[in-house]
Amino acid sequence: MMKRDKLLVKSILVIFALIVIVTGYKILAVSQELEKIVPENIEFGKNVSKNNSEDFEKEPPLEFIDDILIIRNLDKELIQQKIEQGREYLFRMIDRNENGVHKYYYALTDSFEDRLHTIYTSTLIYALLKIYDLEKDNSLLEQALKSTEFILSMQNKEKGTKGYGAFYYSYFLDNKEKEKKFVVGTTSKTIFTLLKLYELTGDSKYLESAKLGADWLTTMQEPDGSMKSYIRYDARDGKWVYGTKESLLYNGQVLSALSKIYIVTGEKKYYDIAEKIAQRFARKYEEAGRNYIVGEYRSKNPISNSWAVMSFIDFYRASGDEYYKEVIFELSGLILKNQKTNPDNILEYGQWKGAYSTSGIGWICEVITETHELCRKEGRDDCDKYKKAVVMGIRWLIQNTYSKENSSFLENPERAIGGLFWNKENKYVRTDSVAHALNGYVGIINYLEEGLLLSIPKSP
Repeated sequence: MMKRDKLLVKSILVIFALIVIVTGYKILAVSQELEKIVPENIEFGKNVSKNNSEDFEKEPPLEFIDDILIIRNLDKELIQQKIEQGREYLFRMIDRNENGVHKYYYALTDSFEDRLHTIYTSTLIYALLKIYDLEKDNSLLEQALKSTEFILSMQNKEKGTKGYGAFYYSYFLDNKEKEKKFVVGTTSKTIFTLLKLYELTGDSKYLESAKLGADWLTTMQEPDGSMKSYIRYDARDGKWVYGTKESLLYNGQVLSALSKIYIVTGEKKYYDIAEKIAQRFARKYEEAGRNYIVGEYRSKNPISNSWAVMSFIDFYRASGDEYYKEVIFELSGLILKNQKTNPDNILEYGQWKGAYSTSGIGWICEVITETHELCRKEGRDDCDKYKKAVVMGIRWLIQNTYSKENSSFLENPERAIGGLFWNKENKYVRTDSVAHALNGYVGIINYLEEGLLLSIPKSP
């Protein structure tokens, strides 16, 4: 009897052990499945409420102020994303029949103006080529070459006519006519693009076209060194008229263009015209007490003075004159002092006083990246201040860019994504706004660290 009891006890123990093993295996399996679906920061045995935001990791809610999607955190990855979205936006702005580019995209109605512009085509190509330098994507170069054919078709090559060598300002799609207007800024910025293409391809047709445009620019200088702004045909009076008001923007563009082409060709006639503009700018700077200079089109502002900085950079590269190098850094410093840096005013943080659009802020950022690069090349020790200013400006630009999160109210959100609207009051997109912003992003991105670059907390 005792023997049977012992056997019975052993049998019971064996059965119990088998139950424990099987049950334990099931518990382990269930535990492993739970680990796959439950975040690591959720602790078992804790009283968890779905309404307690501290218990669940989630995306922060979108923040809008005056219909603007607020950007409080900026990192390199976001800037790279905006480069990609911006380049795709630019591709969508190209007319597929003519390969020219519209100045405006009216995002609210998903519509374009009925003409193409030489300068905005050149500006778009220049931005694509900057991105090409960064990414080496052949599709960028291929489109640039196609659109350059439109530019070349807009050059006046009829000897003996007004504006010979210059580029027509615009092309009307309805009647297929070129606007009888030649602007020195249009020809200058087109020279930028043509010289960049010549550098990349070695094709002499781009250099010859640039030289013909530069030759026309040399005919537009006044005795005091300033440039006539344009020449246009007045159909009402049946004659050609000149724009004689002095534009710092146009004068700066001409100074840059002629400096660039002098560097490539070594032809002194271009240097001589450029030097007269540089000397005029320098006199204005000294007469203003080494401060912002002023033209006849606009009151004192950082955009025009950024053009002075950019043109001084190009002229310094052409001349090697140390005076202009010092003015570059002084005037850039003045521009930096006028940046808005109050974190409590998140709508304007990173913007510049006297600049109210994405085109203006984008252009300033583009120029300051050039100052930053020159600063590093010259071995100066205060270069990070330029990088910091550009990063703050970029945050503001991205805050004023169409994205998936802020474009659902538009007629065609997909077309608008990557475009920078003019400002919070005007939601159209101008091509140069996108191009200048992209040039700023590309010009600084390789100098940026990984991780968070800027974080602006909400005011208490």
